[in-house]
Amino acid sequence: MTSAPLHQALTTLTAALSRQPELDPLLRRRWREDPTEADLPEGLRAAADRLSEELPALTRHAEANALLRQLFADHGGLVLLTWSSSSAWRSDTNMLALLMAASGEDALRPTVLGAARERVVTGPLWDALACVPLTGDGSDLDDPVNAELRARLEILIWEAGSRALELPEFGAWVWRSPAAFEALIGTPAHGTLRGRVLAARCLEAIVCAVTPNTAQELVGKTLSLLQPLLLHPEPLVWIHAARALGRLTGSMEELQGMLLDWVMGDSPVLRQRAITAFASLPADRLGFLASQLVAIVRSKDEDPFVLAAVAAATPYLYFERRDIWDRLAARVYEGDGGAISARALARGLATLWRRGNLHDEIEPHLRRLRNRARRVRAGEFSELRRWIEVIAVTDIVDGAERDPLDLEIGLDNLMRIAAECDDPEADARAARFASSIAASFEEARRTAIEDVRPRQRAAAINAIEACARAFALRIWSPLLTTSPGEVPIEEPNLEATWQVIAETPMQLLDVVKQRRQHEGAAMAADVPLEVLALRLGGYALDACGEDTFGPHSGQAAHDTCHWLRKLQGLADGSRVMPASLETALSAIFWRLVDTARGTTLGVGDDVAWLGPFAAWWALVIDRPKVLERLATALPMMDRRALKHCCEQADVLRTILSMGADDGNWGTDAQATLQSLQATGTELAH
Repeated sequence: MTSAPLHQALTTLTAALSRQPELDPLLRRRWREDPTEADLPEGLRAAADRLSEELPALTRHAEANALLRQLFADHGGLVLLTWSSSSAWRSDTNMLALLMAASGEDALRPTVLGAARERVVTGPLWDALACVPLTGDGSDLDDPVNAELRARLEILIWEAGSRALELPEFGAWVWRSPAAFEALIGTPAHGTLRGRVLAARCLEAIVCAVTPNTAQELVGKTLSLLQPLLLHPEPLVWIHAARALGRLTGSMEELQGMLLDWVMGDSPVLRQRAITAFASLPADRLGFLASQLVAIVRSKDEDPFVLAAVAAATPYLYFERRDIWDRLAARVYEGDGGAISARALARGLATLWRRGNLHDEIEPHLRRLRNRARRVRAGEFSELRRWIEVIAVTDIVDGAERDPLDLEIGLDNLMRIAAECDDPEADARAARFASSIAASFEEARRTAIEDVRPRQRAAAINAIEACARAFALRIWSPLLTTSPGEVPIEEPNLEATWQVIAETPMQLLDVVKQRRQHEGAAMAADVPLEVLALRLGGYALDACGEDTFGPHSGQAAHDTCHWLRKLQGLADGSRVMPASLETALSAIFWRLVDTARGTTLGVGDDVAWLGPFAAWWALVIDRPKVLERLATALPMMDRRALKHCCEQADVLRTILSMGADDGNWGTDAQATLQSLQATGTELAH
C-alpha cells in the first residue's frame, strides 16, 4: 500500500506546481542534480524528498502496476512524470513500471514519451532498453534531433552484446517496426565497422523474439544481412553474427540443414562460423544434434580453430549444455587447441563475468586459464601473442591494470560504465583516450620494429592492432554525443592519427624489404610484421567514411592496392605464403571488395559485383590471378564466377598491354568489359 506521507507529498507538489509553474525548474534541479537546492520553500523541499524516498521502492513492488495506476488516478501525471523525467538517472527505480502506468492516458502520452527518452538517454542498461518501445516506432531515430537518443542506443546495444544478453521485449519492438529494424540493423550492417558490430550484436540480442508471427519480410532481410556479417573477417562482427544465427535457428528449423552442411563442408571459414552457430543453439534444438557437437569436441584430429569456434559460443553453451561445455573446457585446460582455443574460452567466460552476477562461478575458470598463460612456454610467435591476450582478458579476476599501450580495453571499459549511467568524467576520458591513440600507436610500433625480445614485440604488436581497431571503431563517438552538461565535449581532431595509421603498412613492408636486402630473410621476425601490415591496412579501410579526415573509401582502396604490391611474392607469385599471411591476405581482399563494391557484396549475380572490381584491378593494379584468394574470403561465391572474372580480367590486361595502334584495342576491350559487366562503370569511358 502507498503511505499517507507519499499522498500528502503528491498533493502538496501538485497544488504548488499548478499555482506556480515557475517552480518546475527548481524541482527538476533538486531531483536531477542538486538535492541541496535551497530556492524551494522548505515545505516543498520536504515533499520533493519524500517523493524521492518512497517512489523508487514502490516501482519495484510486486503489485507496482496497480499501485502506480492508482497514484495517477488520485493525483494526475503532472508531478509523477516531472519526477520521472528528472530522475531518469536513478538506478534504484523501475521507471518502465511508472511510465507504463501513465501510458494508458491519452493526455499523458506526449509527456510519457519525453520521460521515456530521458530514461533511455541516461538510465541504467536494463530499464533504459525496456523503455525504448515507449519512445515511438523508431521512424525518427535518424532525425538529427534524436542524435543523443541514437548514440545512447549504440552504447546500450554495444554493452548488451558484450554481455551476450537476450532482450525479448526490446526485440519484440524491433520486429514490430520495420523503421526501427532499418535504423538499428539494416543500415548499420552495410556501414562503418562500429555499425556492423552493433548490427550483429543487436541481432544476437533480439532473435530470441522471433516468432511464427514475425513479419517474413524482416526475417528474410535478416538472413540476407547475416551473410556478409558472418563472412566479415573481424571477430567483433562475425562471432556475434554466428551466435545470432545459432539462436535464430532455434525458432527456424529450416536453417538447421544449412548449418550442418557448413559444419561438414570443406570451407574453413564457413565451418568456423557454423560451429559457433551450432554450439549456440537453444537447448531444445541442440538436444537433437548434441551427438554431432560432442563428436566435434572429442575429436583429436580437428584444427585448433574448431575448439576455438565452439568456445566462442560459451555464453550460451555454458548454460544450455553444461556437460558439453565441461568437456570442451577440460580439453582446453589440458592444452588441446593451444593458445587460440584458450583465448576464445577466456573471451567467452569474460562475457559472462561482465554480467556481474556470476563472478564466484566464473572466476575459477578464468583463473585457471590465467595461470596457464603465465606458465606456458610459447613456441611460435603467434602463440605468444595469444597467451598475452589471455592474460589481458583475465586481468579482471585480479583487478589488474591494463597494458598502458592497449587503449582499446580502456575505451571498452568506458562503454561499460556509460551503459549504466551518464558520467561526464567518463566522457572526458574517452576524448583523452582518442587523443592518445597516435602516441600509443607510435610507441608500440617502435617496440615492434626495434626490440629483440619476443614478449615485448608480441605485446607491442597486440597494442598496435588494438589501437588501430579502436580508431576504426570510434567507440568514443557515442560517448561524446551523449555527454551531459551545458558545454559538450568535442571530438578531438584525429587527422594526424589517421595519417600515422594509414602510412604504417607501407612503412612496415619497407622495413622488411630493407632487412632482407641487408641482413637476409628472418622469417620469425619478418612475417609477423608483414601480417601486421595487412591487418593495419584492413583497419585503415574500416576507418574510412565516418569523419572528415582521411581519403574517401575509393581512394583508400586504391592506395591499399598499390602498397600491397610491396608484399614480397604477391605480385609475381614467387613465394609460397605462410598460413598466417594467407589468412591476412584473405581478410584484406574481403575488405577491398567490400569497400569498392559496397552493399552489393554477395547479393545477386556474383559476376555483376565482382566483375567490375576484377576489371579495375587488372587495369590499375596488378595481375588478376591474385584475386583467386577471394575464394577463401568469400566461400559462398560461385567459383565459376570467380574463375570467369579472373580470366576475363587477364584478357583485358593483355589487350591493353599489347598497345594496338589507333585505338584498335577498343573493340576487344569493350567486349571483355561487357563480359565482366563493367560497361556501366568509368572504366568503359
